[in-house]
Amino acid sequence: MEDAVRGAVSPGDLLATPSGRGQFTVAEYAAHGIVLFLGEKQARTPLPWQALEQVPDFLRARGWVLIGSTYSTDGTPGSLDAHLKTFLKTATAGWIAIVLEKAGVITVDRTRPARIKLRPGW
Repeated sequence: MEDAVRGAVSPGDLLATPSGRGQFTVAEYAAHGIVLFLGEKQARTPLPWQALEQVPDFLRARGWVLIGSTYSTDGTPGSLDAHLKTFLKTATAGWIAIVLEKAGVITVDRTRPARIKLRPGW
């Protein structure tokens, strides 16, 4: 997973959110994980590689799964947001979905509510 993400998205890349209304930047890659700059204030938001490494297993044998980003410390049960909030209590699912889409790991359905599914081969 780490190799796929590093190969597809470079630090400094400006990416659009699933809705297309916002933007974010991959700030850097560190030994512990990926660091994003989020929101207007470009808040530094680190997420451990382990959170991303577990996404294929989380999605495997499921169909479409809600991205489910909510601005609360609890995610919508069964959503990518809920999975990621076991690592960081910040709404990162929409942004991480785009990074994983660029890496070829998932497919994103941007119709509301936005959802994802694992791509074949993962």
